[in-house]
Amino acid sequence: MSPGLIDTLLPDLGGVLGLGLGRPGPRIIGRFQKILVHDDWWDSNLETDTTNNEITCTAGVWTMIGRYKVQPRQRAHFGYGSAQTPDNQGYLYIAIYDDTATNSALEEGKVRLTQVSADDLRKIVVGEWATIDLRGDKNDRNKRIALPEQVQFPWVGEDSYLAIEFKPDATDDIVKTAIGTAAGEDLWNVPVTIETKG
Repeated sequence: MSPGLIDTLLPDLGGVLGLGLGRPGPRIIGRFQKILVHDDWWDSNLETDTTNNEITCTAGVWTMIGRYKVQPRQRAHFGYGSAQTPDNQGYLYIAIYDDTATNSALEEGKVRLTQVSADDLRKIVVGEWATIDLRGDKNDRNKRIALPEQVQFPWVGEDSYLAIEFKPDATDDIVKTAIGTAAGEDLWNVPVTIETKG
């Protein structure tokens, strides 16, 4: 069983499952907040068309379109800050575009954030929203969905994933890079909290 899966299943219980019963949990030596952007999420291993950097998404079916692998000696939560201090909490903005020639078009459907173990055997859904709500206003956080640190969920350990899944209203291909009038508008900005373990 991988360390990432153990961290996901048994956060901070270092050693249970035959790895040194009674060993203390990890010593945290650093903690920081970060916005993971489109390039952090896009994984070429998820592409169904590697020539054009596209992922086919079938209507009514959840498809993983992005994932971030937690780095060695780190663990992560979706979101950052607290709802009690809204000026310091994270906010979501996700805009998904298709492969329409000349000018990419917005995709509609539902998006969810998930935590996935390194071996893909365990998945936890953290939240689910309609695409129209996730687009809010990229320049006004008061019109975006708040995402404080999701402390009610277990930490995601090294080699496991934070992931984005999409269930479109209509079957289509989404692209790594939007073009034409949509160039630069395909933002996937997701706040996370990362801790470094000693």
